Amino acid sequence: MMHRSKVLKTAVLATGLTFGNVLPAMAESVVRMALNADIRGTNPGVTRDGNTDQVHGHIVEGLVTYADDFSIIPMLAESYEISEDGRTYTFALRQGVKFHNGEEMTAQDVEWSWNRLAGDASESHCKNFFNGQNNIKVTSAKAVDDYSFVITLEEPYAVFLATMARFDCGSMAVLHPDSVNSDGSWNTPLGTGPYRMGDHAPGRYVELNRFAGYSSRDGQPNGYGGGKHASVDTLRWEIVGEGAVSKTALQAGDLDLVSIDAMTASELRGQPRFTVDATASAVWDTYLLNSDDPLLSDVRIRRAIAHAIDPQRIMAAITEGFGTASPSPVPPMSANYTDVQAQYPEYNVDKAKALLEEAEYDGEEIVILATRRNGAYYERALMAQAMMMDAGLNAKLEVVEWGTQLEAYRNGTGYQMQSFTFSPRLHAGLSFEMFTGDAERKAWKTGEAVGLVNESLRVGDPEALQGVIDKLHNGFIEEVPAIGLGHRTLFTGMSDKIGGFENWGAGLLRGWMLTVDG
Repeated sequence: MMHRSKVLKTAVLATGLTFGNVLPAMAESVVRMALNADIRGTNPGVTRDGNTDQVHGHIVEGLVTYADDFSIIPMLAESYEISEDGRTYTFALRQGVKFHNGEEMTAQDVEWSWNRLAGDASESHCKNFFNGQNNIKVTSAKAVDDYSFVITLEEPYAVFLATMARFDCGSMAVLHPDSVNSDGSWNTPLGTGPYRMGDHAPGRYVELNRFAGYSSRDGQPNGYGGGKHASVDTLRWEIVGEGAVSKTALQAGDLDLVSIDAMTASELRGQPRFTVDATASAVWDTYLLNSDDPLLSDVRIRRAIAHAIDPQRIMAAITEGFGTASPSPVPPMSANYTDVQAQYPEYNVDKAKALLEEAEYDGEEIVILATRRNGAYYERALMAQAMMMDAGLNAKLEVVEWGTQLEAYRNGTGYQMQSFTFSPRLHAGLSFEMFTGDAERKAWKTGEAVGLVNESLRVGDPEALQGVIDKLHNGFIEEVPAIGLGHRTLFTGMSDKIGGFENWGAGLLRGWMLTVDG
């Protein structure tokens, strides 16, 4: 009888016919994950932080993106050409790509989307990457025909495509104009990605649904590009503030895939029903110092803090021995990471005390902001506080919500020092640019540093670029706008029913690679 039922089911499937309720509906596949804080909104490149970028990256795509090796590859562009003078970029678009509303993408949509993020009326910080405020000045961005889009720069710029691919800009996402309401207000992201926006219960969960009409590139996944052959029907992120909660939920079977800390990775490794992944990344953990603060404007105080903190000991502690210190903002997997980038102020309490005496430090309070979100923000702040106090600094720890800390960073005020993390910048010049410049949020504002960063983003010759990066690093350890700890080892714990997971240096989930067993 069982054999007969199986034969009947096979025959029905083969003919593509259904007969009322003879066959049960196929169960929807779901991967349940954890976010340590809710997304900040659904408007890619406008309302964002690292969590939000990760979710948006499944919904939207840009003309180009980053490959596994951090090189730039076409995504929505079939190909691109750069003029001999380096000023004009001509993108030939892939044909037949569909938006989530079923409409085909054309160059007119690309032009509208470009103006949404880079135009004068844009609410995105990304517009300043292309309007001349941060070196690149786009003089024209136009649809030539339905499948050709041309961007012209005022002058050549070596990292123009790398800037377009930035994750914090949603890779300059191409959206359908119906993503906004008739009055121009934001509605919902109608992108071209393998997933579309599903339910969002603020503070509880975010869901994305697989887009059946997705137009994948051929081949295998490659970084944030290549083939995106999604098979999981729903990606669901539960908003879980505490890392301990997500770990417990994973072990109880309530979550399938979570970011975990080093200690949990050690506990779960080798246990039945779970697998653990550990991947080196370009995510930079650091202590930001506010040099606009009256006390920390004295470079001797900042140098004293640097000498008081031992990055090697902190990294060993927070990674259970998996990670090592790499205080330069340039990640060790970068071609621009050399012996120069490995140098940083030595841990020396006596030097710290001598600098404090020279600066006539009189026990003024230095407050370290931190949050308890995953990523050891709190733990590394706590260790820094203890080390600073050993050197005679009156360090205090203030624990706040992530949103509060992020606003203090964005405003450039309201903090003296904070335990912070920067998402990957996959070009050495951009690794410094992320905290160097004239904007209020930037920690390093000196004219020489800003000039060197600008030069690093224009230089095309690898040897010349290395020279600029070396100068930036030497200035960084001399002026101490921040104290680098290291580039984070990312630990992921998952149910053994989850397949296809591969992390990479950019540290962003690629849900289109996941599979579910049973």
